[in-house]
Amino acid sequence: MFNRNGTPIGQVLLPGREEGHNLQSTNLAIQLGTHELHIVTNDATGGQGATIFRARAFTHGMRLYSHQ
Repeated sequence: MFNRNGTPIGQVLLPGREEGHNLQSTNLAIQLGTHELHIVTNDATGGQGATIFRARAFTHGMRLYSHQ
């Protein structure tokens, strides 16, 4: 996570990373009006397939500009 100046302020550590799993994030989104972050990963050749993780975001989700 980065602040408005581009300075790193935090990170989300996904389960299995120590064993080399879930290292390829394919997409993420913050649910509108909440602090709920959804992260989609692909385990590539690790054998665990795709997974969706949920974490707390540092800010609330905002309406996409394209949807205003």
